[in-house]
Amino acid sequence: MKRAVIYLVMVALALVSCGHKGSNTSEQESSIPEKRVLKVETKANLVPFSYPAQIRGKQDISIFPQVTGTLDAVYVSEGQNVKQGQKLFAINATSYQAAVDNAAAAVNVAKANVGTHELELNATKQLFEKGVVAEHQYKLDENALLVAQAQLAEAEAALKHARNDLSHTIVCSPHDGVVGTINYRQGSLVAPGIAEPLTIVSDNSTVYAYISLNADEYMELLREYGSKEELMKTIPEFDLILGNDIIYEQKGHLETMSGIIDQLTGSISARVAFPNPDGLLSAGASGTARIELEYDGITVPRSATYEIQDKHFVYLIERATDGTATANSAEVGVYRLNDSEYIITEGLTDGDEIVVEGVSRMTNGMQIVPKN
Repeated sequence: MKRAVIYLVMVALALVSCGHKGSNTSEQESSIPEKRVLKVETKANLVPFSYPAQIRGKQDISIFPQVTGTLDAVYVSEGQNVKQGQKLFAINATSYQAAVDNAAAAVNVAKANVGTHELELNATKQLFEKGVVAEHQYKLDENALLVAQAQLAEAEAALKHARNDLSHTIVCSPHDGVVGTINYRQGSLVAPGIAEPLTIVSDNSTVYAYISLNADEYMELLREYGSKEELMKTIPEFDLILGNDIIYEQKGHLETMSGIIDQLTGSISARVAFPNPDGLLSAGASGTARIELEYDGITVPRSATYEIQDKHFVYLIERATDGTATANSAEVGVYRLNDSEYIITEGLTDGDEIVVEGVSRMTNGMQIVPKN
Protein backbone atom coordinates (compact mmCIF):
# COMPACT_ATOMS: atom_id res chain seq x y z
CA MET A 1 0.00 0.00 0.00
CA LYS A 2 2.83 2.33 0.91
CA ARG A 3 4.56 1.61 -2.46
CA ALA A 4 1.32 2.47 -4.36
CA VAL A 5 1.09 5.84 -2.65
CA ILE A 6 4.70 6.64 -3.50
CA TYR A 7 4.10 5.67 -7.14
CA LEU A 8 1.02 7.90 -7.41
CA VAL A 9 2.97 10.84 -5.98
CA MET A 10 5.77 10.35 -8.53
CA VAL A 11 3.28 10.21 -11.39
CA ALA A 12 1.63 13.43 -10.22
CA LEU A 13 4.98 15.18 -10.00
CA ALA A 14 5.88 14.03 -13.49
CA LEU A 15 2.60 15.31 -14.89
CA VAL A 16 3.11 18.68 -13.23
CA SER A 17 6.65 18.84 -14.59
CA CYS A 18 5.46 18.07 -18.12
CA GLY A 19 2.77 20.69 -17.80
CA HIS A 20 5.36 23.34 -16.93
CA LYS A 21 7.56 22.37 -19.88
CA GLY A 22 4.64 22.71 -22.35
CA SER A 23 3.76 26.10 -20.93
CA ASN A 24 7.34 27.44 -21.45
CA THR A 25 7.39 26.29 -25.05
CA SER A 26 4.09 28.00 -25.78
CA GLU A 27 5.28 31.21 -24.12
CA GLN A 28 8.50 31.16 -26.19
CA GLU A 29 6.57 30.81 -29.45
CA SER A 30 4.16 33.57 -28.54
CA SER A 31 7.08 35.96 -27.81
CA ILE A 32 8.01 36.13 -31.55
CA PRO A 33 6.26 39.31 -32.79
CA GLU A 34 4.01 39.43 -35.81
CA LYS A 35 5.00 41.99 -38.45
CA ARG A 36 3.20 43.04 -41.60
CA VAL A 37 5.32 42.41 -44.68
CA LEU A 38 5.17 43.48 -48.33
CA LYS A 39 6.38 41.69 -51.45
CA VAL A 40 7.84 44.39 -53.66
CA GLU A 41 7.57 44.79 -57.42
CA THR A 42 8.61 47.33 -60.04
CA LYS A 43 5.91 49.61 -61.43
CA ALA A 44 5.57 52.93 -63.24
CA ASN A 45 5.43 55.98 -60.97
CA LEU A 46 4.61 59.59 -61.76
CA VAL A 47 7.13 61.67 -59.83
CA PRO A 48 6.27 65.38 -59.37
CA PHE A 49 8.98 68.04 -59.58
CA SER A 50 8.23 71.62 -58.51
CA TYR A 51 10.35 74.73 -59.01
CA PRO A 52 9.84 78.36 -57.91
CA ALA A 53 9.43 80.45 -61.06
CA GLN A 54 9.91 84.11 -61.92
CA ILE A 55 7.68 85.24 -64.79
CA ARG A 56 8.88 87.64 -67.45
CA GLY A 57 7.49 88.79 -70.76
CA LYS A 58 8.76 87.55 -74.08
CA GLN A 59 10.27 91.01 -74.52
CA ASP A 60 10.64 93.46 -71.65
CA ILE A 61 11.93 96.69 -73.20
CA SER A 62 12.95 99.51 -70.87
CA ILE A 63 11.97 102.84 -72.43
CA PHE A 64 14.60 105.54 -71.84
CA PRO A 65 14.51 109.05 -73.33
CA GLN A 66 17.08 109.83 -76.02
CA VAL A 67 17.01 113.60 -75.41
CA THR A 68 16.83 115.91 -72.41
CA GLY A 69 13.74 117.91 -71.59
CA THR A 70 10.53 118.10 -69.61
CA LEU A 71 7.66 115.74 -70.26
CA ASP A 72 4.89 117.61 -72.03
CA ALA A 73 2.50 114.68 -72.27
CA VAL A 74 1.98 111.08 -71.15
CA TYR A 75 -0.26 109.39 -73.70
CA VAL A 76 -0.73 106.00 -72.01
CA SER A 77 -1.62 104.56 -68.65
CA GLU A 78 -0.16 101.67 -66.70
CA GLY A 79 -1.38 98.27 -67.86
CA GLN A 80 -2.54 99.60 -71.22
CA ASN A 81 -2.06 97.45 -74.32
CA VAL A 82 -0.11 99.32 -76.99
CA LYS A 83 0.92 98.68 -80.59
CA GLN A 84 4.32 99.07 -82.16
CA GLY A 85 4.92 102.75 -83.06
CA GLN A 86 2.15 104.04 -80.75
CA LYS A 87 3.00 107.30 -78.95
CA LEU A 88 3.85 106.90 -75.25
CA PHE A 89 5.39 110.23 -74.17
CA ALA A 90 6.13 113.71 -75.53
CA ILE A 91 9.18 115.71 -74.44
CA ASN A 92 9.14 119.47 -74.86
CA ALA A 93 10.35 120.08 -78.41
CA THR A 94 10.81 123.89 -78.48
CA SER A 95 14.61 123.91 -78.38
CA TYR A 96 14.85 120.94 -80.73
CA GLN A 97 12.54 122.55 -83.27
CA ALA A 98 14.66 125.71 -83.08
CA ALA A 99 17.76 123.61 -83.66
CA VAL A 100 16.16 122.12 -86.76
CA ASP A 101 15.22 125.59 -88.04
CA ASN A 102 18.77 126.87 -87.45
CA ALA A 103 20.28 123.84 -89.14
CA ALA A 104 17.94 124.21 -92.10
CA ALA A 105 18.94 127.88 -92.46
CA ALA A 106 22.61 126.90 -92.32
CA VAL A 107 21.99 124.41 -95.11
CA ASN A 108 20.43 127.12 -97.24
CA VAL A 109 23.40 129.42 -96.63
CA ALA A 110 25.80 126.62 -97.50
CA LYS A 111 23.87 125.84 -100.68
CA ALA A 112 24.02 129.52 -101.71
CA ASN A 113 27.74 129.59 -100.99
CA VAL A 114 28.26 126.52 -103.16
CA GLY A 115 26.30 128.20 -105.95
CA THR A 116 28.42 131.34 -105.71
CA HIS A 117 31.67 129.37 -105.86
CA GLU A 118 30.39 127.34 -108.82
CA LEU A 119 29.74 130.60 -110.75
CA GLU A 120 33.15 131.96 -109.85
CA LEU A 121 34.87 128.74 -110.86
CA ASN A 122 33.06 128.64 -114.21
CA ALA A 123 34.08 132.24 -114.92
CA THR A 124 37.67 131.60 -113.90
CA LYS A 125 37.79 128.46 -116.02
CA GLN A 126 36.78 130.40 -119.15
CA LEU A 127 39.42 133.06 -118.46
CA PHE A 128 42.02 130.39 -117.74
CA GLU A 129 41.26 128.64 -121.03
CA LYS A 130 41.81 132.00 -122.82
CA GLY A 131 45.03 132.57 -120.94
CA VAL A 132 43.71 135.67 -119.12
CA VAL A 133 44.24 134.24 -115.59
CA ALA A 134 46.90 131.99 -114.26
CA GLU A 135 46.42 128.37 -113.34
CA HIS A 136 47.05 129.29 -109.73
CA GLN A 137 43.86 131.40 -109.59
CA TYR A 138 41.90 128.65 -111.24
CA LYS A 139 43.05 126.14 -108.60
CA LEU A 140 42.19 128.54 -105.78
CA ASP A 141 38.62 128.93 -107.04
CA GLU A 142 38.36 125.17 -107.52
CA ASN A 143 39.46 124.54 -103.93
CA ALA A 144 37.08 127.21 -102.67
CA LEU A 145 34.21 125.32 -104.30
CA LEU A 146 35.34 122.09 -102.62
CA VAL A 147 35.38 123.85 -99.26
CA ALA A 148 31.89 125.23 -99.86
CA GLN A 149 30.60 121.78 -100.81
CA ALA A 150 32.14 120.31 -97.65
CA GLN A 151 30.46 123.02 -95.59
CA LEU A 152 27.16 122.16 -97.24
CA ALA A 153 27.61 118.49 -96.39
CA GLU A 154 28.41 119.43 -92.78
CA ALA A 155 25.32 121.65 -92.59
CA GLU A 156 23.14 118.86 -94.00
CA ALA A 157 24.53 116.41 -91.43
CA ALA A 158 23.76 118.91 -88.66
CA LEU A 159 20.23 119.24 -89.98
CA LYS A 160 19.82 115.46 -90.02
CA HIS A 161 21.06 115.26 -86.43
CA ALA A 162 18.72 118.06 -85.33
CA ARG A 163 15.77 116.37 -86.99
CA ASN A 164 16.72 113.10 -85.32
CA ASP A 165 16.80 114.80 -81.91
CA LEU A 166 13.43 116.36 -82.68
CA SER A 167 11.96 112.98 -83.57
CA HIS A 168 13.09 111.62 -80.18
CA THR A 169 10.88 114.15 -78.42
CA ILE A 170 8.02 111.79 -79.30
CA VAL A 171 8.66 108.46 -77.54
CA CYS A 172 6.92 105.52 -79.23
CA SER A 173 6.49 101.87 -78.34
CA PRO A 174 9.13 99.64 -79.98
CA HIS A 175 6.75 96.66 -80.16
CA ASP A 176 3.28 95.44 -79.23
CA GLY A 177 2.89 94.91 -75.51
CA VAL A 178 1.64 96.10 -72.16
CA VAL A 179 2.77 99.29 -70.43
CA GLY A 180 4.33 98.76 -67.04
CA THR A 181 4.85 101.25 -64.22
CA ILE A 182 5.15 104.86 -65.40
CA ASN A 183 7.97 106.35 -63.36
CA TYR A 184 7.72 109.99 -64.53
CA ARG A 185 4.76 112.27 -64.97
CA GLN A 186 4.00 115.40 -66.98
CA GLY A 187 6.40 118.20 -66.07
CA SER A 188 9.23 115.87 -64.96
CA LEU A 189 12.70 116.60 -66.27
CA VAL A 190 14.09 113.55 -68.03
CA ALA A 191 17.37 112.76 -69.77
CA PRO A 192 19.15 109.82 -71.35
CA GLY A 193 21.04 109.10 -68.12
CA ILE A 194 18.06 108.84 -65.74
CA ALA A 195 18.18 106.03 -63.18
CA GLU A 196 14.80 104.49 -63.98
CA PRO A 197 13.19 104.07 -67.39
CA LEU A 198 10.13 106.06 -68.33
CA THR A 199 8.32 102.71 -68.34
CA ILE A 200 8.74 99.12 -69.50
CA VAL A 201 6.75 97.73 -72.40
CA SER A 202 6.32 93.97 -72.07
CA ASP A 203 5.35 91.64 -74.89
CA ASN A 204 3.18 89.20 -72.91
CA SER A 205 1.77 87.17 -75.79
CA THR A 206 4.14 84.50 -74.48
CA VAL A 207 5.60 84.60 -70.99
CA TYR A 208 8.72 82.90 -69.73
CA ALA A 209 8.93 81.14 -66.37
CA TYR A 210 12.57 81.11 -65.26
CA ILE A 211 13.42 78.17 -62.98
CA SER A 212 16.53 76.57 -61.45
CA LEU A 213 17.23 72.84 -61.25
CA ASN A 214 19.79 71.49 -58.81
CA ALA A 215 22.68 69.56 -60.32
CA ASP A 216 21.48 66.17 -59.01
CA GLU A 217 18.08 66.58 -60.64
CA TYR A 218 19.69 67.66 -63.88
CA MET A 219 21.97 64.61 -63.95
CA GLU A 220 19.01 62.36 -63.14
CA LEU A 221 17.09 63.84 -66.09
CA LEU A 222 20.07 63.30 -68.39
CA ARG A 223 20.29 59.66 -67.29
CA GLU A 224 16.57 59.21 -67.85
CA TYR A 225 16.48 60.78 -71.34
CA GLY A 226 19.98 59.94 -72.53
CA SER A 227 21.06 63.40 -73.67
CA LYS A 228 20.21 67.07 -73.31
CA GLU A 229 18.87 67.17 -76.89
CA GLU A 230 16.50 64.24 -76.24
CA LEU A 231 15.48 65.77 -72.91
CA MET A 232 14.56 69.08 -74.58
CA LYS A 233 12.63 67.28 -77.31
CA THR A 234 10.58 64.76 -75.32
CA ILE A 235 10.19 66.05 -71.75
CA PRO A 236 6.49 66.49 -70.80
CA GLU A 237 4.85 69.90 -70.55
CA PHE A 238 4.81 71.96 -67.37
CA ASP A 239 1.95 73.27 -65.26
CA LEU A 240 2.15 76.75 -63.76
CA ILE A 241 0.79 77.11 -60.22
CA LEU A 242 -0.24 80.67 -59.37
CA GLY A 243 -1.35 82.22 -56.10
CA ASN A 244 -4.00 80.40 -54.06
CA ASP A 245 -2.89 77.15 -55.78
CA ILE A 246 -4.61 78.15 -59.03
CA ILE A 247 -3.36 76.07 -61.96
CA TYR A 248 -2.92 78.17 -65.10
CA GLU A 249 -4.95 76.66 -67.94
CA GLN A 250 -2.18 76.76 -70.55
CA LYS A 251 0.66 74.22 -70.54
CA GLY A 252 4.28 75.31 -70.89
CA HIS A 253 7.17 73.69 -72.73
CA LEU A 254 10.84 73.68 -71.79
CA GLU A 255 12.49 76.08 -74.22
CA THR A 256 16.08 76.48 -73.04
CA MET A 257 18.48 75.02 -70.46
CA SER A 258 21.87 76.53 -69.74
CA GLY A 259 23.67 73.22 -69.31
CA ILE A 260 26.23 74.99 -67.09
CA ILE A 261 26.15 74.44 -63.34
CA ASP A 262 26.39 77.66 -61.35
CA GLN A 263 29.31 77.20 -58.95
CA LEU A 264 27.73 79.43 -56.31
CA THR A 265 24.26 77.86 -56.23
CA GLY A 266 24.94 74.38 -57.67
CA SER A 267 21.98 74.81 -59.99
CA ILE A 268 21.15 75.09 -63.68
CA SER A 269 18.83 77.75 -65.09
CA ALA A 270 16.05 76.88 -67.49
CA ARG A 271 13.24 78.72 -69.25
CA VAL A 272 9.69 77.42 -69.72
CA ALA A 273 7.45 79.19 -72.25
CA PHE A 274 3.72 79.56 -71.54
CA PRO A 275 1.23 80.94 -74.10
CA ASN A 276 -0.63 83.98 -72.77
CA PRO A 277 -3.33 84.74 -75.37
CA ASP A 278 -5.69 86.41 -72.90
CA GLY A 279 -3.01 88.39 -71.08
CA LEU A 280 -3.74 86.73 -67.73
CA LEU A 281 -0.07 86.47 -66.84
CA SER A 282 1.98 89.58 -66.16
CA ALA A 283 5.72 90.11 -66.21
CA GLY A 284 7.15 90.35 -62.71
CA ALA A 285 4.75 87.81 -61.20
CA SER A 286 5.90 84.60 -59.54
CA GLY A 287 4.58 81.08 -59.30
CA THR A 288 5.61 77.43 -59.29
CA ALA A 289 6.41 75.42 -62.40
CA ARG A 290 5.50 71.76 -61.91
CA ILE A 291 6.14 68.70 -64.03
CA GLU A 292 5.40 64.99 -63.57
CA LEU A 293 7.94 62.50 -64.89
CA GLU A 294 7.40 58.75 -65.17
CA TYR A 295 9.92 56.50 -63.43
CA ASP A 296 9.93 52.70 -63.29
CA GLY A 297 10.82 51.61 -59.77
CA ILE A 298 9.89 49.79 -56.59
CA THR A 299 7.59 51.85 -54.39
CA VAL A 300 7.53 51.29 -50.62
CA PRO A 301 5.90 53.13 -47.73
CA ARG A 302 8.21 55.51 -45.90
CA SER A 303 7.24 53.64 -42.72
CA ALA A 304 9.14 50.61 -44.08
CA THR A 305 12.45 52.50 -43.96
CA TYR A 306 14.66 53.86 -41.25
CA GLU A 307 17.59 56.22 -41.47
CA ILE A 308 21.07 56.17 -39.95
CA GLN A 309 23.57 58.92 -40.80
CA ASP A 310 21.73 59.93 -43.98
CA LYS A 311 21.57 56.31 -45.18
CA HIS A 312 18.28 54.46 -45.62
CA PHE A 313 17.62 50.86 -44.60
CA VAL A 314 14.81 48.31 -44.73
CA TYR A 315 14.35 44.92 -43.07
CA LEU A 316 14.54 42.22 -45.71
CA ILE A 317 13.05 38.92 -44.49
CA GLU A 318 14.03 35.30 -45.09
CA ARG A 319 11.19 32.90 -44.39
CA ALA A 320 11.73 29.66 -42.47
CA THR A 321 9.78 26.41 -42.93
CA ASP A 322 8.12 26.76 -39.51
CA GLY A 323 6.30 29.98 -40.57
CA THR A 324 8.71 32.38 -38.90
CA ALA A 325 11.23 34.62 -40.67
CA THR A 326 14.50 36.38 -40.00
CA ALA A 327 14.61 40.13 -40.63
CA ASN A 328 17.97 41.38 -41.87
CA SER A 329 18.86 45.03 -42.27
CA ALA A 330 19.59 46.07 -45.89
CA GLU A 331 20.76 49.45 -47.15
CA VAL A 332 18.72 50.89 -50.03
CA GLY A 333 18.81 53.94 -52.28
CA VAL A 334 15.66 56.02 -52.16
CA TYR A 335 13.99 58.85 -54.03
CA ARG A 336 11.11 60.67 -52.38
CA LEU A 337 7.91 60.13 -54.33
CA ASN A 338 5.55 61.98 -51.98
CA ASP A 339 5.00 62.52 -48.26
CA SER A 340 4.23 58.83 -47.62
CA GLU A 341 6.20 56.86 -50.24
CA TYR A 342 9.73 56.29 -51.50
CA ILE A 343 10.94 54.93 -54.81
CA ILE A 344 13.73 52.43 -54.16
CA THR A 345 16.51 53.09 -56.65
CA GLU A 346 18.83 50.29 -55.51
CA GLY A 347 19.08 47.50 -52.93
CA LEU A 348 15.84 45.61 -53.69
CA THR A 349 14.63 43.37 -56.51
CA ASP A 350 11.18 42.18 -57.54
CA GLY A 351 9.87 39.49 -55.21
CA ASP A 352 11.80 40.61 -52.13
CA GLU A 353 9.76 40.85 -48.92
CA ILE A 354 10.29 43.64 -46.44
CA VAL A 355 8.82 44.60 -43.08
CA VAL A 356 6.50 47.60 -43.37
CA GLU A 357 5.50 48.29 -39.76
CA GLY A 358 7.25 48.84 -36.48
CA VAL A 359 10.74 48.91 -38.00
CA SER A 360 11.96 51.42 -35.42
CA ARG A 361 11.64 48.73 -32.70
CA MET A 362 13.42 46.00 -34.64
CA THR A 363 17.02 44.78 -34.62
CA ASN A 364 19.16 43.08 -37.25
CA GLY A 365 18.59 39.30 -37.36
CA MET A 366 15.36 39.53 -35.39
CA GLN A 367 12.84 36.70 -35.72
CA ILE A 368 9.30 37.62 -36.71
CA VAL A 369 6.08 36.00 -37.77
CA PRO A 370 5.21 37.51 -41.18
CA LYS A 371 1.67 38.58 -41.93
CA ASN A 372 0.22 40.13 -45.08
